[in-house]
Amino acid sequence: MNKKFSTLLAGVALFGAMSANAAVNPAIVLTEGANSGLYQLKNKSNNFLSMDADGKLTVTQSGDLDSENLANTLWCVTVTEEGFGKEPIYDFLNKATGQYLTVTLDGLEGVTAANLFGITQGNVIAGGEIEGWAFSKVYASGVEEERPLYSYFTKDSVVAIHTANNQVGLKKMLATDVESQVASNDLVHFTLTEANPIVLSATAINTIFGMQDADKGVKLKFKEDKNKTSLVNYFSEYKFWAEDSGDANFVRVLTSENDKLAKDSVYVYVDTAYANVNGEKFLAFNTQQLNHAVLSKNTTANKNVGDSLGVLNDQSKFMFTYWPSKDSLVIQVKQATYDNDGDGIFSDETTKSTITTNIDGKNYVTVQDLVAADEIRIMTINDKKETEISFGFAGCDSKGTGKVSVDNGLYFIRNAKGQYLTSPIHKNGTEYEWVTVKEEEQLPAHMPAFQWVVFKTQSNDKLAETSPVSINNREYADDETIQLYANEGAKYVYINSALTLNGVAIATDSLTFEAVDKDEYPEAYGDSLLGYKNIKDAEYLLGEYTFKYLHPYATGENSKYLAKNEGDSLLNVLNGKDAFRLIEGEIGSYGVTKAIAKKAGVKVLYRAEYAIALGNTYMWRADEQKYAMSEYSNANRKFFFKENNHYEGEDYYAIVEAVYNSAENNKIGSYKAGVTDDILDATLKIQPLKETRTSAFAINLDNTPLYRRFNTALENAVKGQEDSVKVLKFKEYYRDEYLMDENNEKFQNEEVDYLGIWTADKATGLSFYVDSAVINKTTRGYIKPQYFVYVNREVQPGVDAIPCPLEHNHGVDADGNELDAYHCSHATPGKAGYIRAKYLVSFADSLNAENADKLYQFGKYTRVGFVDAMHIGDSLIFLTNGFENQKLADLDTAKIIANYKATNNTDKIIDLAALTDKHHNYTWSFRFIAPEKVAAATEAVDESLDVAFLIESNKAAGDADIAPKFGQWLKSQNGCLVLSNDTEFEKAKLGGSEDNALVFNIANGSEDDLATDNEEIATSEVTVIAQQGAVRVANAAGKKVVVTNILGQTVANTVITSSDATIAAPQGVVVVAVEGEEAVKAIVK
Repeated sequence: MNKKFSTLLAGVALFGAMSANAAVNPAIVLTEGANSGLYQLKNKSNNFLSMDADGKLTVTQSGDLDSENLANTLWCVTVTEEGFGKEPIYDFLNKATGQYLTVTLDGLEGVTAANLFGITQGNVIAGGEIEGWAFSKVYASGVEEERPLYSYFTKDSVVAIHTANNQVGLKKMLATDVESQVASNDLVHFTLTEANPIVLSATAINTIFGMQDADKGVKLKFKEDKNKTSLVNYFSEYKFWAEDSGDANFVRVLTSENDKLAKDSVYVYVDTAYANVNGEKFLAFNTQQLNHAVLSKNTTANKNVGDSLGVLNDQSKFMFTYWPSKDSLVIQVKQATYDNDGDGIFSDETTKSTITTNIDGKNYVTVQDLVAADEIRIMTINDKKETEISFGFAGCDSKGTGKVSVDNGLYFIRNAKGQYLTSPIHKNGTEYEWVTVKEEEQLPAHMPAFQWVVFKTQSNDKLAETSPVSINNREYADDETIQLYANEGAKYVYINSALTLNGVAIATDSLTFEAVDKDEYPEAYGDSLLGYKNIKDAEYLLGEYTFKYLHPYATGENSKYLAKNEGDSLLNVLNGKDAFRLIEGEIGSYGVTKAIAKKAGVKVLYRAEYAIALGNTYMWRADEQKYAMSEYSNANRKFFFKENNHYEGEDYYAIVEAVYNSAENNKIGSYKAGVTDDILDATLKIQPLKETRTSAFAINLDNTPLYRRFNTALENAVKGQEDSVKVLKFKEYYRDEYLMDENNEKFQNEEVDYLGIWTADKATGLSFYVDSAVINKTTRGYIKPQYFVYVNREVQPGVDAIPCPLEHNHGVDADGNELDAYHCSHATPGKAGYIRAKYLVSFADSLNAENADKLYQFGKYTRVGFVDAMHIGDSLIFLTNGFENQKLADLDTAKIIANYKATNNTDKIIDLAALTDKHHNYTWSFRFIAPEKVAAATEAVDESLDVAFLIESNKAAGDADIAPKFGQWLKSQNGCLVLSNDTEFEKAKLGGSEDNALVFNIANGSEDDLATDNEEIATSEVTVIAQQGAVRVANAAGKKVVVTNILGQTVANTVITSSDATIAAPQGVVVVAVEGEEAVKAIVK
């Protein structure tokens, strides 16, 4: 980013690169700092560098220069010294716009030097990081002529202002190449010059070159004004206004004692009477009220001012010639009549003093000494100019001009009637207008078309308070740069001309810029989906929505909804209520760019288009200009849902067609859906977007889940611990059988623990631990929860670290950082606790193993079963290589990991933190068969299909990770529990396929079912016996016994002193660990 201090970075070395032959103009002398004069920058074609009202750099040809565009060519100059041996830096401030000559290379970084001018030609807008220009090496004794304007943007590269074909562009080059490019005419040079005198038009006078409103009035400043006389100086005492006289270069002057242009305003003219009677005679000024009302009372021949003045007509015509660089004004009257023969009669004078151009050196408006000794002065006409007159146009100070600005931000622009500037939905960005908003029916904070990103075009501290602002419509991105004005103490601001947006002028009156309240409407700043209905994860939910119609006679219980006619395919809002599926299509950004949005601290906006489906039919156009649901349409026919109303806290959206053209994605079409109120059937019609009436609908999601999540009252979830571990039973709906260990000897194998299904009386245990694996940890875990299912759970409690007991320096680590007491060499490290259990898995990843057809398959189907694993921290480690035979307390993760790395078994170590929404062989999901009924379910009774589900393991290749159409679910194959082979979900849940899945529900389980049902458990010679409210430990005299509950909490920790001890324990499953023996589980009655 360029800064002023870097403009002449090369210092003394640059002197050698500069032309030694540059001529110096001694007539223009500048001082360090801001200079008061106004200058022009003239190129080699004698045309002028200028800036239009939008801040665009332009070229004004010398032949086109007039009083209307003069101010755009004038610049104030500020000189900054960088120290001895370095070039001065020049900043140029445009008089008309109040903007500095700054440019930007933002977004152009990759453009080559050869192509930069072609890309920027005619498109250089003031405002950017590049400021401070190299120009003339000298300034105090004169300024060099024909010098380039350039500024550094890197250490050795510059960007320069160049003109060609009367357009401005940018060039970049090495600093050492500047002079050679100037010499070869590849880079234009400029000369700082004073502006030539110019004859002012009535408009230039009244607006002071566009710096004020034309009706505000003008007062001039005379260096020596009239004094000690009652005679009026109509140019300095009262405000005056110029009016076209019909005579080229001459204007008439109206004045008013109350400083307001009104019906009583009078015309000023040079009288034929003298102001004095003694000595040299001087003509006086006079006024005459010559408005239409007065003229009408005169003779019928007097129709205008000229008619009324008669022979004195030309004596009311004045020529204003102005020297802009000096703020010097000369006024001449076209005609003056003197009483040359002294007879007091003027009409007989045949010789009158007249001028036709400002070259004629006479008839000057001036101030004349009447009695010099007494300093008595009058305003009169003379053939020489006796005093200096100032137009008040000097310098570039914005103070006193009425210019104001607003801070960067997000705004509503409103007029004095409270209306909002916007492009309403029926204009769709083609035009802008003032719109009345009923606050109880619309919420502009939710409608980007009503919002404007506003930012200053000048960030310079000196100009910030009066900087022009760029207004950018947030939805359509149309923009305009405007200068705001305000009268002192006024409530409203205004602009000097009509506001033009998208090529259309909009009338503006008193304006307010109302900041969108960030505290009240945080969504206006932080919601990137503002303005349109965007349905998060619509493709993963059931996706059925109702459309409630907004109508004053259809609210509350009487609301009307979009529905398909019973007798045909047409849509109406009469009596029915259908729930439609919305199929998401393209999602794309719209509105202002990221760079513009950033200026107001708001998000870039996005909107999605949707197909509207009902069963296998889709909404689209039908005959008679109506919408219908048709099986001949498809999901390619999309709609946007654009917010148009906000009523009783609910957003309502217009249904607007999306353009059906791949080349025009994310574009609004020409039609919208409108309800016909003129006929009784309330049909949904195809309405042209440009119609002012717009129908709107509240679109409410029937938020039906696809998968069972065990976190509700149906599963006896505890508040605050909804997703904690559950103990559940799984009952098959049609077979009245439960999941359990495989107890059917025909399907058992000594090497593998299988999952089975049988009647309750055949089970040794029916309950399973169900523990969340993926819910809030992945992008869409809340849509497809994944769970661990396991049995034989054992808990190894963690051991807290013991800090170093010594008060001393604990040393440093390998990086030299001081150690604390817990990391001292004398500290006793802690050990993380873990859970060991038999986890339910699919054996799909073992189908290539030895004897897989016997161990892991049943015919062509994959079996499921239990595998020994430990869960420690964010890791799940399946135990193999002998570790499965170790005691719970002896498991050492460091040894296990080292062993697995050495034997290429690291696939047995699962990083749970890295899990995704994909299916896994060791996690399970529970897919509802009738999700539309779930919301109404009130209890998880095992006889209900409303909350029944399939147990899902995997998907077919290429199918979706969530709610796949084809997948693998638990099924029974001739009594053996297996996974189906890529079965279609609809058939798997309802029948009609050889791979019909099992349909389950749940019942709350009991920890009594989790452990073995043997009351007496032998551990070598030690025996543990579960009793009523206690466990009995035999043959363990002198050994330490630790009893923990299922949560790993210590119930008892003691050394047994007898060979038959009884230890109190709570009801349920406990873990008994006897010193030197394997820990065992027992069920306390």
